[in-house]
Amino acid sequence: MTTAEAIKALSDLPAPNARPLAPVSFKNRRRRYLEALRDENVALNNREWAEKRILLSSTPQVVFLQINAVCNADCVFCSKGYDYPIFDIDEYFGKYGASVLPVLRRARELILTGSGEFLGLPKASRILEHFNHQLPHVDKYVATNASHLKPELLDLIVAGESRYTLQLSLHAADRETFEKMMRYKAYDRVMGNIRSLMEKRDPAKTRVYCMFVMTTLNAESLPDFIRFARDLGADRVIAGYFYIYEAQQKYLSLYFKQDLANRVIAEARKVAADLKMDVSLPHPFGLKEDQAPKASSCIEPWHQIMLNPDGGVLPCDVYGGFRETLNEKTFPEIWNGPSYRSIRRALKAGGGCLATCPRHNPIGVNDWRAHVIHRHKDEKQIVKEYHEALKKP
Repeated sequence: MTTAEAIKALSDLPAPNARPLAPVSFKNRRRRYLEALRDENVALNNREWAEKRILLSSTPQVVFLQINAVCNADCVFCSKGYDYPIFDIDEYFGKYGASVLPVLRRARELILTGSGEFLGLPKASRILEHFNHQLPHVDKYVATNASHLKPELLDLIVAGESRYTLQLSLHAADRETFEKMMRYKAYDRVMGNIRSLMEKRDPAKTRVYCMFVMTTLNAESLPDFIRFARDLGADRVIAGYFYIYEAQQKYLSLYFKQDLANRVIAEARKVAADLKMDVSLPHPFGLKEDQAPKASSCIEPWHQIMLNPDGGVLPCDVYGGFRETLNEKTFPEIWNGPSYRSIRRALKAGGGCLATCPRHNPIGVNDWRAHVIHRHKDEKQIVKEYHEALKKP
């Protein structure tokens, strides 16, 4: 089935908020249409990435939808501030649905994340129901602190047709460190919710990752966190360096404690190997060009996109200033517009943001800029904070 045929078959599908009322035969037929649409797009997207095309006929196979919410935690490393827009599903799809839904239907994975705790929204159940019905063929990835993982939400995650990955933002292996990092008294509730998740889930359909943001406050406990995640029954541990949003946060950055970071990462890698635990760890500090695999490019401007509740668009979570918005342009005008073409062209040549990328360039973490987010700041403020932050604490 071609893309055009799949789109035609989908043109009369229920509206975004409709409940599935059609016969099972139609439901199965609809899913096959959607899977064909997805598979064709993903295959094309992979070819265009391999060829480093600048203009793409495919749409991104991974979509981050920033579902911002009020947060019940107050994490020491948080970047959220207090002025971000709260996600409303009716408002968002009423305004941007025509641009976004065709992209979501072609995606391989939908990542539901954002500032705050999405599962604490009053409409959290409706959001999950919406995506389970509209996109049963798309894998879902939910970032949560697990404090709002109530039975009705858990059932929508573990009992639906879609495959889910839950990224549990824990950052600590014990109550004391948990409360120091998260700054709220929810340890018992979170652990109880995680136990319920582990009891109900089918590991083939629902994967569980434990997240650990590395700061000067908790880095020493990373090896214990891997043991803790293994005991919980988690499938993977993801650890990453803390990003600085404001100059006063520099005291949390391991950029100034590089020996500590390297020691902890080496120990964590050994613990994970001994336990046969799958881990994703950051690159150590101090690697030279001849000691690390050469970074050829970054896949993200070809494979993914981030969509904000206010219509804003980003190539990735650590990208700096990017002014594109669905309020001013259509999705194709952004995806193949001057900004995206410029990023892809620079990366294809081995330059651009790759030099300071903490994920795709092993030596990028040696550069201070890889540890700082300067989004929404003018140039003078960036220069000022740069000089302030380099004064070692």
